[in-house]
Amino acid sequence: MSHRRLLFIVSLVSGVFILSNCTKIKGTDIGLGLIPTVDNVSTFDTTIDIIVNNYLTPDSSLPLINADLNGDRGRYILGYISNDQRFGKTEASLFLEYKPDAYPFSFENVKDSLYLDSVVVALSWKGTYGDSNAVQAVSVYKMTELLKADSAYFTNKQVTYGDLLGSKTFAPNILNDSLHLYGQNINNQLRIRLNDQFGKDLLNIDTLGLTPYKSDSLYRASFNGFAFVPQTSGAGSNGNSLMSFAVNDTSTYLRVYYRYSMGGQIDTAFKTFKMNNGILGAATNYIKRNYAGTELSQHTAVKPQGDSLIYLQAAPGSYAMMKIPGLDVFKAKKGNVMVHLAEIRLEEAITQGYRPNIFTAPNYLYMDVLDTTTSKHIPMLDDAFENYSYNPVLAGGINKIISDSQNRLVSEYRMNITRHVQSIITKNSPNYPLRLAAPYKKTYTDYQITFALNDLAGGAVVLGGTNHSSKKLKLRLVYTKL
Repeated sequence: MSHRRLLFIVSLVSGVFILSNCTKIKGTDIGLGLIPTVDNVSTFDTTIDIIVNNYLTPDSSLPLINADLNGDRGRYILGYISNDQRFGKTEASLFLEYKPDAYPFSFENVKDSLYLDSVVVALSWKGTYGDSNAVQAVSVYKMTELLKADSAYFTNKQVTYGDLLGSKTFAPNILNDSLHLYGQNINNQLRIRLNDQFGKDLLNIDTLGLTPYKSDSLYRASFNGFAFVPQTSGAGSNGNSLMSFAVNDTSTYLRVYYRYSMGGQIDTAFKTFKMNNGILGAATNYIKRNYAGTELSQHTAVKPQGDSLIYLQAAPGSYAMMKIPGLDVFKAKKGNVMVHLAEIRLEEAITQGYRPNIFTAPNYLYMDVLDTTTSKHIPMLDDAFENYSYNPVLAGGINKIISDSQNRLVSEYRMNITRHVQSIITKNSPNYPLRLAAPYKKTYTDYQITFALNDLAGGAVVLGGTNHSSKKLKLRLVYTKL
């Protein structure tokens, strides 16, 4: 069964679940079976054109990499996309600080009796976006820059690193393989063996009676962490995917396997360094996009009459701005009306670089309003939130797989802006531009709102725009005259 067919079935089941469990629909009586019958006497169904243009995310709006209030960092990405005709190349590097399980820390502290078997870094794998069969190469280096665990870094933060400690060339499709090590079953991991000298240095710190293992401040002064960097040239540089890893997972660690002699007996053991031993380790994710020669690069010039295609790449990526001047014309002509449904339907468009089984569409799209008087983006509280908590079922923007007019499985998104439009018509609210994106996290400081949506770089999609021949972007209005 193809990935798209499977996603179609999952979307269908999810839709049934949502409808069967949604007992309260917010808005002006919107929802299945709740819109009045369109009789073209008192209740009407019409569409209004939308002008849309594509933009690249500026540095000031890039995702911030930090931990939540519980110390969880979520999922970060690693890898190299070398060949995406629509959205170009992506390089994602990962920077992590593993800590001993407690302070003061020791191995067995038996001088001259510790013997290294191996030292391994592991990342807990959660998924792959792109071609999991294309071979990747990842190298691990010592970081030479000390990051702060309580700081947030944009995804364009470049971290310095030095000595090469190890590398691995592999196809991401092996990451769900199982291993049996030291009596443990291990799967869903990227494991990279580091050079023996590094492992011996870790052991020698203990046996030589030095101080870095005595406290967190001393340890951090001695070792800044690891840089995981994909190869973008040479062997393994034809990788074509981004791998997602749970940074705080118990399967993400540095592990030292060793033997020790005590009382004439040789025993084996291992010690684990992890991201959070009660003191959170520092981490960030560097993501570099290159759009040279791509389809997207041909669609970033602002066109007064709108673009025929919308290119949306999950953050950090691209977004779209929409204007609906016809809404002002509608208001002037129709006067005050009751809006039962205001919905923007977006359907995936087929372009030359379309490869849906490799580069999948984002799970969620999100829309907010640009207040042009303050240049601030504001949330659609009435349409998309309940008690300041974002609800995608109300807002729309959930990826649904449908069959298009040519019986191809494509993604569809529907955005609900019913109350927003009602406010423009009834309350004379400004008809501000709308921003459409596939964000990682959203934060509105003025409203004390923060929520997560897609994984970092989690998908990309091309949608029909203003002048698309068969999938033209429009605002659908169902309304009743008052």
